[in-house]
Formats: sequence, C-alpha cells, structure tokens
Amino acid sequence: MRRAWAEGIGTFIVVFAGCGAAAVGGAALGTIGIALAFGLAFAGAALALGPVSGAHLNPAVTVAAALAGRLRAREVVPYVAAQIAGATAGVGLAVTIARGRPGGAPGVLDALSGGFGRHSPGFYGADAAIAAEIGLSALLAFVLLGATHHARPGLQHELSAAAGGVAVTLVHLVGMPVTGLPAHPARALGAAFCAGGVALDQLWVFVLGPIVGGAIAAMALRVLFVPEGSNERARAATERAR
Repeated sequence: MRRAWAEGIGTFIVVFAGCGAAAVGGAALGTIGIALAFGLAFAGAALALGPVSGAHLNPAVTVAAALAGRLRAREVVPYVAAQIAGATAGVGLAVTIARGRPGGAPGVLDALSGGFGRHSPGFYGADAAIAAEIGLSALLAFVLLGATHHARPGLQHELSAAAGGVAVTLVHLVGMPVTGLPAHPARALGAAFCAGGVALDQLWVFVLGPIVGGAIAAMALRVLFVPEGSNERARAATERAR
C-alpha cells in the first residue's frame, strides 16, 4: 500500500506541475517550457519517491517493468490505480487554478486533453498519434528502466531521476505538437474524465498506444539486459548441482 501511495503522490506532482504550466503559463512558456516543467517535476518526484516505489509515475512504465521482470505482477493494479487517481487530481487542480482568474480559461480542458485530427495541436491524424504514443512510450520506459540496470548500489534512484527527467522532457518536446499529451495513459484518463466528450471518444489511442510501447520496451530490456536476479538464480542452481 505504501508503494502505491508513493506512485499516486508522485504522479500527482508530475501531472499537476506539467498541466499547471500548460494551463496557467502555456502562452508564455511555450512547448519547451512546458516540456521542462514535466521533466523537472518528474526528476524531483523520482528523487523523493524512488526509494519507496521505484518512481514509475506512468502506467506504461509500470507495465514495462512487470513484463521485464522488474515488478511483481500483483503490484501492477495498485500502481496503475494510484497513478490514475493522482493524475486525475493533478489535472483537476491545474484546471481549477487556471479558471480562477477573471474570465476563467475557456477551452483549458480541451487543450489539456489533446487528441488527434482536429483536436491535435498540429492536426495530426490517428495513425500519427498512435505511432507517436507507441514510440515515445517505448523510449521513455526503456530509458527509465535501462538507465539503472548496471548502476552501483545507492545510485539507482539518482540515475533514474536524471534519466527519467531528460526522457520525459524529450518525449514532450516531440509529442506535444502531435497529440498534446504524449506517453502517459493516467494523465490521458484524468483529462478525459474531467473533459468528457471527444476526449473520451479518442481515449483509446492514449491508453492502447503507451501500453504497446511499454511492452516493446520490456522486450528490448529482456533482449539487451540479463533479468535482475538471474545471476543469483544461476549461482544457486550451480551450488545445488554440486
């Protein structure tokens, strides 16, 4: 339960900071500023919460970790449920603040929801949107989980925070013009729950794409890296054989 709480709080931090930057200061910050807000928020949350849960803070990363043997299967549902709750709270708070000034912020939920077709910031179609979601989610999960594989004890969480912050920033720089909300199913669900309408109709792209991307990252991790614990199991089997 403590690990799931950490994932929910961390996801809230990332989504609130990034969506808050987009909703409140998007015009001044631009794509680069918003991407940096997401990346810096991830790095900070990962440094604080990595020792508790590993700081996935994204269902695509959690799926990749489970498929790669880095997370027990029974923890996937609590992790993902907490991430969705944290993301929904983060979107809701960002929208509440944005609407607090005179005149409010009309269309802020639509902007945070993103989408494809005429709801894409760059008018990209469904094919481009799902390709971006798969590719960027695979990149994010692979970098985040791969960066710590050979890390010395005591440095895993710092490396995860640094690599994750860079990866999240890059993912947003590439993906924001395409879909507006790249590579994060929990954030997509939170925004769709708040916005409804077209955001719910197009939600499948932002759930299916990242999950497929996470599965691709897991396959790559299994091919390129020896699964954690396999050396210990091999040594134990050798000792038993003797």
